Amino acid sequence: MLRRVFVALVLAIGVTALIPSAPAQALYPCPAGNLCLHTWYADSARTIWKGSYSINCDGQELRLGTQSGYLVFTKGPCGGVTPPPIS
Repeated sequence: MLRRVFVALVLAIGVTALIPSAPAQALYPCPAGNLCLHTWYADSARTIWKGSYSINCDGQELRLGTQSGYLVFTKGPCGGVTPPPIS
């Protein structure tokens, strides 16, 4: 009986070691004609920036910092749209 428990415990530890600890976080797709920004924060209040991943209107990508934590996704149209005035 003790041998079976020990074997089961060893198998459980072995299987757990082979499984990734956290699943990869999927990124939102960036539709054509948009500027997209994925921003990660360390807290849910969005006060501590950890990293970002952006795709500009030319399709160029830029990664900064660490891509883990609380994810916020924003997008905006490219070209022909003037930003609102700053008041």
